[in-house]
Amino acid sequence: MSAATITYAQAFERLPADLREARREAWQRFEQLGFPTRKQEDWKYTDLSALNAANYALEASTSFDAASPSPALSGWDALRFINGRRENGEAAPPSAKLIDDSVSALNAALVRDGLDLRIGRNQQSKPLLLTLASGSAGMSHLRHRLHLESGAEATVLLDLRSDGSESLSTSVFEIELEANSKLRLLRIQDLGDKNTDLTRTEVHVQRDAHFDYVGLDLGGALVRHDLNVFLDGPGAATNVHGVFAPGGRSHFDTHTRIHHVAPHTTSREIFRGLVRDKANAVFNGKIVVHKDAQKTDSEQNVATLLLAPGAQINAKPELEIYADDVKCAHGATCGQLDEMAVYYLRSRGLDVETARNVLLYTFAHTVLSQVSDEQARNEMQRRLLSRLPGARSLEDLA
Repeated sequence: MSAATITYAQAFERLPADLREARREAWQRFEQLGFPTRKQEDWKYTDLSALNAANYALEASTSFDAASPSPALSGWDALRFINGRRENGEAAPPSAKLIDDSVSALNAALVRDGLDLRIGRNQQSKPLLLTLASGSAGMSHLRHRLHLESGAEATVLLDLRSDGSESLSTSVFEIELEANSKLRLLRIQDLGDKNTDLTRTEVHVQRDAHFDYVGLDLGGALVRHDLNVFLDGPGAATNVHGVFAPGGRSHFDTHTRIHHVAPHTTSREIFRGLVRDKANAVFNGKIVVHKDAQKTDSEQNVATLLLAPGAQINAKPELEIYADDVKCAHGATCGQLDEMAVYYLRSRGLDVETARNVLLYTFAHTVLSQVSDEQARNEMQRRLLSRLPGARSLEDLA
């Protein structure tokens, strides 16, 4: 280990004494569990063992390549965190509640900053662009809390990006939606091929509140997102949608858990995957209908396309029902592009590359069309198109 790098234990010992004492339970929890292994069912297809011996920059830079700006969204507020610290202002991480798994425990022990946002009763906030930038061969740990009081409404777009250097980032989002509130959470993950990102999002939705999520995963060496939604009050509803498009040798792992805890709750889940080159994608989506959650209405659908001989996908939809008056459906499909559809488009004057990309874009657009904000939807479409060969010929589609 060079003098310029640091281990997890050394990073913890460098914290001020009062923080070490306050976070010792979280640190001990991480020491006890270590990073997950494939022996654990939820990590069967994702190996984090290499992270146990990894070292990172002692003090990562707070600068970021200006050539890779966040998208300009007119009328939006903007906040940037670079290598675990906000770009302007003093660090103010919210207190950590979730430390029940090893990654969340490590995050709680080493977190340096994060967003603590509370929207007041019946208030509608300006949409927020939250950029989380990683790089400089460092590790960063952010924890965010979003709390919407009764009747509040908010839109947040997360933009995860990197400067191309090797890094580890962990993020935990703790979200509470009170009665009749609504949160639209959007996520663009566009990290480099040397970045590891581990994110956990925990959402509690109360009576008649709505949580809408649309995610777009494009980059990263190893990316894991655990998204857990609890529909805790009657009338609570969620739409959880996503597109993952790994290429190269990327490994993407998306785990969703939607818990119908209260009666008369609704969930819709749609995911689309485009797996290229020698990339590997994992999708595990579980719907749990608890015993008191009568009149649950839930649908889940995941479909993926394998676009190269070396591409892999492990998709596992799950449904657990402990109530007897419910309406639930789920399914998963995996295949390749329909060559007859490609032939049809070519017969209309398109070259083979453009024809294939039109079909790929249309396949993913099923999800991206769910984004209600036009500016955000256009940005997500643009970013997806930029990853398809011959993107210029498809620009008019966005």
